[in-house]
Amino acid sequence: MANVKLEHVYKVYDGNITAADDVNVEILDREFVVLVGPSGCGKSTILRMIAGLEDITKGTISIDGKVVNSVPPKDRDIAMVFQNYALYPHMSVRENMAFGLKLRKFAKSEIEARVGEAAEILQLQTYLDRKPKALSGGQRQRVALGRAIVRKPKVFLFDEPLSNLDAKLRNHMRAEIMELHQRLDATIIYVTHDQIEAMTMGSKIVVMKDGLVQQTAAPIDLYNKPVNLFVAEFIGSPTMNFFGGNVQNGEFVGEGLRFSLKGVMKDEFSSESLTIGIRPENVRWGPAEGGFGKLSGVVELAEPLGAETYLHIRVGQKRAIIKVAPDVPYSLGEQAVFNFNPEQVHMFDTETQNTLT
Repeated sequence: MANVKLEHVYKVYDGNITAADDVNVEILDREFVVLVGPSGCGKSTILRMIAGLEDITKGTISIDGKVVNSVPPKDRDIAMVFQNYALYPHMSVRENMAFGLKLRKFAKSEIEARVGEAAEILQLQTYLDRKPKALSGGQRQRVALGRAIVRKPKVFLFDEPLSNLDAKLRNHMRAEIMELHQRLDATIIYVTHDQIEAMTMGSKIVVMKDGLVQQTAAPIDLYNKPVNLFVAEFIGSPTMNFFGGNVQNGEFVGEGLRFSLKGVMKDEFSSESLTIGIRPENVRWGPAEGGFGKLSGVVELAEPLGAETYLHIRVGQKRAIIKVAPDVPYSLGEQAVFNFNPEQVHMFDTETQNTLT
């Protein structure tokens, strides 16, 4: 396999539309790296530039230490799996998987060996003679994976491959792709807009917005140490709750919210206006005690999920989501009181939106 390196990569379309803005990312050999962000953030454009399907406006892309800016896609030794399966409907599973190898003039015995090996890995042995129309969505996606596996490329590129599957099948295919990565010991670059896919699959995540890389880190570091408000909001489900307020006598005070900043702020800050973020799972039912912060609001909606319940509460003019135990004695319409550990609060400069702690 191989490492992939993007250095100061730009992509500017006609009309001065920037899809990639000074992107610097390094994918190490055998890493599973996920590019994640909202639609239009440039993640698929980056994948297509790595594949050679899009020209680079400026910068360099290297695969296994070799700059590939001018190398045709077929010579980059990569394999790409798309959102749509792109299978030939008139060909059998076996023929679909073998097609690329036949174009490259592989020997028949080598083609049969590679297709058989991929079919075993993906549990497709009993489907090799079927046409795509006789397969389920998950099976078709496995065939698309098999077509990539038989190539034995240096790098696998996945462009939102699970978007067309239902929720249950997506969960199943996520696990299959992760197992495939471990089995092949492959370098994988995976694009998705689904942060749950990113968090569960990637060993490293690149968060993007408007063509810019916001943060590159391991999933747990993105979750616990977001560099700005966008990353904090994008990573985590349900999303982080945000509140605006002011500093008064060493305390943060907002509508329905109060806690001491003593021992919480690590750096000096120039503005008395702050935005704080609290994850739903870091808020507990009941009054504040022992230096814990206080949050109060009206319970407007409840989502019982069995093992836990999401409470939607109105805090002043804002709505927040709180995770509570299923046996919490809430009542819709009541003014409820919650508490939280100030050390678990994330703080952001209201103007720059960058993290302060």
